[in-house]
Amino acid sequence: MNIDHPESRKKEDSARKKLIKKSPRILEASKKNFKDPAFLWKFGFPALLVLVIVWSTFLLFDGFSSVLKSEDGATREAITDPQKEGFEAFVEQTWAEMILTEDTSGELVQVAIISISDRQTGGGTILLVPPELEVENCYEDCTLESLYLKSGLDSVRNSVSALLETEFSEVMTLNPERWVTLVEPLGKVSIKNDQGTQELSPTGVFDFISRESKEDFLIRQINQGKFWRNWIENLVESGDVDAALPIMRIPVVELISTLAKGPYTVVDNLWHEWGSGPEVDPEVLSSLISEMFPFPAPTEGDQRATVRLLNGTSDSSLITEMQKLIRENDANITVIGNFRSFNVIQTRVIYKDLKMKTQAERLAASIGAHVMKDEMVSPVADLTVLIGRDFSR
Repeated sequence: MNIDHPESRKKEDSARKKLIKKSPRILEASKKNFKDPAFLWKFGFPALLVLVIVWSTFLLFDGFSSVLKSEDGATREAITDPQKEGFEAFVEQTWAEMILTEDTSGELVQVAIISISDRQTGGGTILLVPPELEVENCYEDCTLESLYLKSGLDSVRNSVSALLETEFSEVMTLNPERWVTLVEPLGKVSIKNDQGTQELSPTGVFDFISRESKEDFLIRQINQGKFWRNWIENLVESGDVDAALPIMRIPVVELISTLAKGPYTVVDNLWHEWGSGPEVDPEVLSSLISEMFPFPAPTEGDQRATVRLLNGTSDSSLITEMQKLIRENDANITVIGNFRSFNVIQTRVIYKDLKMKTQAERLAASIGAHVMKDEMVSPVADLTVLIGRDFSR
């Protein structure tokens, strides 16, 4: 039991009165401390810093959560299987190079265009272009050989690039000595013809492919075609293509090595004599261009529309057919893949920019598709072609 004595009560009352009197002085002292710069720096700044760190952490966490939950521009799981819905990839431009051969006086004697079908498996096409060919948009002495003598390599490159509607990865110039270097590791080239087999030594190659015999370009083209076919065939028959080529891995060696490792074609009969020089059927040339350069590198001032090609069906063969149609109708495919669903019924050409409407309508008419404007379509290409089940081969 607690006994409340009068003396104890007096002591408590006295202590309470002293505390009440002292409290205002404590508050006054605290106010003075808060105004003191030293006090603020010692206690205020650390407190503020802790507050900033806590708030920044909260904002950072909240920002990450918002991005991860957002559906606008959402980043989905990468799809790497070309057979699955939603797969897309940029195409690799066709590897194409131009090889020029000049004689000791610097005169052009051969123009060979080589395109590679596949960088991994090899193979491709060799197109021989006669130096006597006249180029367009020229008014005086406008053959390739004349341009080469007057303006050099770049003028020939630009003219042939415009003719074949593609740019070249490399342009190389060979002369008699360089041909010897290329053929020397093989030892000789066996040329098969109706009369039997003709053996060409490294030093005899240039004479065979040049026009020093003063023959017309048609016969020379045939001889050049024979050389290329038999040289590549001899490389393959050697059993080791790389060992039968120079050790130095310069562009022309890499090109020939890749070409010889797969099926190849030599085109030496595209041109015919007509009037004053070589002529070619435009339709035949156009068809060959589409086959040689399925994904051509854009030329200077290229006006062709770029296309994103998507398959909206489970039939993967349709994309090959559509790819050929698009290429034949003067458009360049830069992205290829599958739509997010394989249940698309209607084939469409989709554009985003109104400036592409005319090209979209023209392409749609050529491939038998409908036209659609979509502000949300991917901007990676000028047009998107979506293959539906109604696409007829």
